[in-house]
Amino acid sequence: MKPALFSSPGIRIESRRDHNGRIYLAWKPHASMWFNDRKALLRWLAWPIKTPTGDALRAWLDELESSDQQRQQPKADGLSPELLATGFGPEVHDLDASDPNFQTRTVI
Repeated sequence: MKPALFSSPGIRIESRRDHNGRIYLAWKPHASMWFNDRKALLRWLAWPIKTPTGDALRAWLDELESSDQQRQQPKADGLSPELLATGFGPEVHDLDASDPNFQTRTVI
């Protein structure tokens, strides 16, 4: 996955998503640090809110968080029709006594 990048004079932030969540690698003159928390990132950058760069930075962070929330929402329908047609678990197929696989067991 390509990193999301925010760049402005004086700061540069790369954001990646891994199995633990979102990670930010931030650079400002003479220092760089990584964060997994938005609040700590903003505190370390110490960029004022009511400036064009500060507003753009916070909007970029909001956009990343909204895309993460959309990705994490589970599907509401449960089992898809494809899974119902091709799946092999007991939750997918209700076998009756006339089926030859009704009494089978798996031995490992």
